[in-house]
Amino acid sequence: MHQAATPSNQESVATSAKIDIEQHKFVRKITSLIIVAGAVLITLYVCGIIERHPRTDAATARANVVGIAPRVAGQILKLNVQDNQAVKKDDVLFEIDPEDYRLVLEKAKADLAALDRQIAQAHSTLQRLEPLLPKSFTTAENVDEARTKLTTLQAQREGVVATINLDELHLSYCKVIAPFSGRVINLNISAGAHVTTGVPVFSLLDTSKWYVIANFREAEVRHMAPGSEAIVYLSSAPNQRFRGKVQGIGWAVKPEGEIDLPPSGVPYVKRELNWVRVAQRFPVRIEVENPDQDLFRMGASAVAIIKGPPAR
Repeated sequence: MHQAATPSNQESVATSAKIDIEQHKFVRKITSLIIVAGAVLITLYVCGIIERHPRTDAATARANVVGIAPRVAGQILKLNVQDNQAVKKDDVLFEIDPEDYRLVLEKAKADLAALDRQIAQAHSTLQRLEPLLPKSFTTAENVDEARTKLTTLQAQREGVVATINLDELHLSYCKVIAPFSGRVINLNISAGAHVTTGVPVFSLLDTSKWYVIANFREAEVRHMAPGSEAIVYLSSAPNQRFRGKVQGIGWAVKPEGEIDLPPSGVPYVKRELNWVRVAQRFPVRIEVENPDQDLFRMGASAVAIIKGPPAR
């Protein structure tokens, strides 16, 4: 037979259970405090890293772009490139019909030949008259007139030679060459089209130097300076890291609502909501030291991390 529990035993069991409950509560409190403290420490540590090494995904890959504009007008006789084609420096991009400029050059050369004949005749006349002056077989007025005519023709010759040089230059401009190695972009024209002096036909992307324009919040720019080391990631290749250095930090952006600034005077950076206030962003130019020509594209999304101010 089981012995019935006495009141003292029941009281002892209840006390033990109460102690266990209190211990569990205490352990949970301590565990909660440790978790909260750990979270705070981790947050402060991460905030410290972020403050010392600012990071932004508001960045894009950039390269210099030059509009290819002919220096003479005319009809495109031959188009040697296609859109997105890679070209090398001094490659002939397209050729303008040179016939008009060749005819102008030939006429100028013909004018020079005729002028040379006049100069030779004037020089001969002067040489014939000068010995006659001491013998009074001619007058000083006739000699001065012959000398003036020769001087005038010689001056005209200098002008014609300059015209020929200019015409030869115009003729050479009929072949439009690449000023640097790069890629043809925005080509929307064919052979036979008429081009105008100074009006771009297409653009050429300079692929020899790449940089990233990263927009950092105004409170973050104090943690960087020209020469600061940076790390760049492309969204198209997130596992590949590229080295870079800060070339410069923007000193001006267009304020919201301002209308008294020139259209292209300063860059415009869109504000983004940052907790309870809106922080202005400033463009930071980072020159990439080891760009991959197969990955970098104009306007590609990027992530930039600043490693801190340069060592002094």
